[in-house]
Amino acid sequence: MADIPLREFAKDKTQAAAAKKIGVTQSALSQMLRSDRQIFVRTDSRGRVLGAYEIRPIGSKKPSDR
Repeated sequence: MADIPLREFAKDKTQAAAAKKIGVTQSALSQMLRSDRQIFVRTDSRGRVLGAYEIRPIGSKKPSDR
């Protein structure tokens, strides 16, 4: 298995193709790429996408979000 940063995963693909592989819309992928979020794509040993996940610290909400 390999965990690839989303920005690196999407680098050599169109946004539509990358979005389809991880199961989101192109506009959602675009928002993820513009953000500072730590999002990774997990692939198996053959390079097939298993899913995507985000690393977030506990209590990471901004005071204005509460």
